[in-house]
Amino acid sequence: MLKPFDEKIQQLAFVYAHSGLKADRNNRIYSYAAAIIDTDKPKAVSESFVRYSLLTGREKYYSGVSKEMLAAAPAPQAAADRLRTFLANQKFIFVLDNHNRIEDLKKFCGDVRVVDLSFAAEFFLPHLESYTPKRLWEYLNGRQREKAFFTAAEIVDLSVELVKHICGNVLNDRIFRRAAAIRYYLRKSHTLFGAAFLHITEHYKAYFGGLFDPCTLSETKNWQQFLEKAVKFPPEQKEKSAFKKISSELMESLYRAMSDAAKDYVFRPSQVEYAKHLAAALNDNAILTLEAGTGTGKTQGYLIPVMEFLYRNPHARVVVSTYTKSLQQQIFQREISFTKEIFKLYQDIPVAVLKGKSGYICAEKLNHAYESSLEGEQLLTWLYFVNLVFHFRDADGDAAGEKITAYLNDDFYFYQLLNEISAKDGCTPKHSRCPAQVVTAEAQAARLVITNHHKLVLLDKDVSLSGLFKIYIIDEANHFENAVRGALGQEVNSWEVGDVLRALEPMLKNILKRAKGEYEHDLDKALERISTIRETIRLLRASLIAINPKASLGQVKELPCDHPAFEEGRIKDRMNTLKQAFQDIGKDLKWIRENDVCRSLKIVSKTSERIRIYLNKFGEYAASVSAIETGLVSEDKVTAYQCFRKNWSVVSQSVEVAELIRRHIYEKADCIVYTAATLCYRGSFDAFSNITGLDSPLTPENGAKAKAFRFEMIPSPFSKDAAEIIVPQGAANGRFENKAEWLASVVRLIPELIEKNKGRSLVLFSSYSDLIAVAEKAAESITTYPLLIQQQGVSTVNLCDEFREIKESVLFGVDTFWYGVDFKGDTLTQVIITRIPYPSFFDPIQVARKKLMSPKAFWMRYYYDAEIKMKQGIGRLIRSDTDRGKVVILDSRYKIGSEK
Repeated sequence: MLKPFDEKIQQLAFVYAHSGLKADRNNRIYSYAAAIIDTDKPKAVSESFVRYSLLTGREKYYSGVSKEMLAAAPAPQAAADRLRTFLANQKFIFVLDNHNRIEDLKKFCGDVRVVDLSFAAEFFLPHLESYTPKRLWEYLNGRQREKAFFTAAEIVDLSVELVKHICGNVLNDRIFRRAAAIRYYLRKSHTLFGAAFLHITEHYKAYFGGLFDPCTLSETKNWQQFLEKAVKFPPEQKEKSAFKKISSELMESLYRAMSDAAKDYVFRPSQVEYAKHLAAALNDNAILTLEAGTGTGKTQGYLIPVMEFLYRNPHARVVVSTYTKSLQQQIFQREISFTKEIFKLYQDIPVAVLKGKSGYICAEKLNHAYESSLEGEQLLTWLYFVNLVFHFRDADGDAAGEKITAYLNDDFYFYQLLNEISAKDGCTPKHSRCPAQVVTAEAQAARLVITNHHKLVLLDKDVSLSGLFKIYIIDEANHFENAVRGALGQEVNSWEVGDVLRALEPMLKNILKRAKGEYEHDLDKALERISTIRETIRLLRASLIAINPKASLGQVKELPCDHPAFEEGRIKDRMNTLKQAFQDIGKDLKWIRENDVCRSLKIVSKTSERIRIYLNKFGEYAASVSAIETGLVSEDKVTAYQCFRKNWSVVSQSVEVAELIRRHIYEKADCIVYTAATLCYRGSFDAFSNITGLDSPLTPENGAKAKAFRFEMIPSPFSKDAAEIIVPQGAANGRFENKAEWLASVVRLIPELIEKNKGRSLVLFSSYSDLIAVAEKAAESITTYPLLIQQQGVSTVNLCDEFREIKESVLFGVDTFWYGVDFKGDTLTQVIITRIPYPSFFDPIQVARKKLMSPKAFWMRYYYDAEIKMKQGIGRLIRSDTDRGKVVILDSRYKIGSEK
């Protein structure tokens, strides 16, 4: 697909095959469909079931095919021969490969090239959250699809519609003028992928009919002309008058008005109580910690008083921060729109979404990274990032899809380029067409900004936004500590450094060919230092592995400076060598910042600018290494490392973040609200107060009134009888030393529980190792109901969609499935918690806390973390008034009633 294709295209062939997990007599395919579209002939179709005896419950629900249908189907070879005859003379086929089974299909079809439409969907439609057939169908048809499964013929039809949309809309310059630039670079890529989509776009009417030609503009390489430009707003005049307070009594009437105006909204007294607490905090500039049980309606609970406060105080500004991207999108796209639709007075309040700069691509850097020699996979990689820039409001620059990375990162160019063009550093207000600057300008003009915890912590470091926002609403507050720790920590990883070296070295060698005198000497020294950095990276990995030789790849481990291997491995010396080399390259090449020197060496501006970017990165790496070295000997810092097959990462973070929060949050804001469904430990806010620095008063400056600390708890309005919590007989003790017995009991009990509940189960694990161990042993016993298993490092969006769509399915998950996901209704009637989620004693943070804290404080914090996560897991079951079910805990250490 990414190789050249110079033959004439005369027909379009689309194929889809359902395939099973296991091979049956060397075949996995059990159903296929194909269609050939010509410009002057009717559409030809072919479809067939294929004999297959190993159909699982999950495959049945995917395809709507039963075992009985397959028992009477043609044998695999006969079906394959029929399909090959149908596809005779086709040089390539379009395949929507949503399950990564292209190799099975190619084997079935014979020697034919494939254009992967799942890749095409991610490439041309990067703003979509999910690329499952159901989500694509709903996007293309603009309505919900009731049926969850797709026959092979239906997916072939979907494939055709997807190609029609890409060529008739995305590449149509009547709709998007930028299409003229995308087509230019597709042609220049000299690939089958580019040739296929250009051919269809140019012959769109011949294939699909219609009145208009998608190609009306001449193709152009000037892609930047189609970018948005940051709008500069005049500086705001400082308002000296006091803020107008909002009446707590007004809250009830506002929510009743919402209930009267929107038939889907139900008036909730608990939500009114929540809003009154929040209104009082806004009025008094208090710091409020507000736990609100599931079903309280906390999002609208804070949005209504916030919008009312902003309406009454035209110079007030508020930031709402969340931990999960899904909640940010929900607030901006749904909740605020709903609020403004009901209350017309709020419609003129400007609202903006602000991601961290690492979520955007710098258009200027991307332009500098383009080279006329790029083609094939590398040019398509560059073009993919161009398309991300065009879709910056809806797509994350640092969250590429699975297909994109699978196809475009063979030679590591994808991540090398992403590292270079990220807006997280070096993207300045002068880059007026860069997405980061566009949204920053919008945030400057907005009075309500929706962002993430990480960006909130660093907000005051952004010179364009510093000091503008004085009211913070921190939702999903139980995750705020980790966000603070990550935002203010330091990290160096070898793959990012390696990406810079791979890009920089050939540039320097090319300049060296024409350099003389001192410049030749400087370039030679810089190239020597690149070799030194590479060798030091290799040696440092070996030294890190020696500390814990039995640690698995990717495992996070503490980096102890008192460990014998630390000295024997000369880790400190090697970190110093790295730091010095980073600094010295900057000194060697300082003349690259002088335009006259660059002209004399015939260095084009794009190249010199890229080298400057790399040198800036070296300066940042040196500063990070220095901070990590300091952290190694600081009691209040924890330094951890990970080793991979070829790379490593070292991170230094604060053990406790209370003082950081006081300095970066409390000293900057007037009013702060922490809110979440789970903040209390055994009915007390003491642990959360200790974590967030609310356990001691703030010292006001210049005689100002001290901020009030307020703590409120609102229980869930849902019936306590909605969920039954069970520890079944036969559950084993889940302690680490008892793992063999615990594993045996879990493997025995889970299939029984799933069968009894008729699927509809979320099975939560405290670690991936537990999930893998149980899945390997229990999956064979779970055949009646579709089994979905979370994969490490893979987005969970598609998995969540599938679980919702297939009502009787079972999902094995870790981490994010303990919080932040909603499965309302009869999709989920049973949550199985396999083990109490106590933190690992080997986690570097736990190791550091044990050294730093008193035994009493350590154990209180340890049990707090476990209980909060346990509450979150239990809370996955009841998400609406009508939800009912049971929580089954397969760890005998759990005591019924401890969740209260």
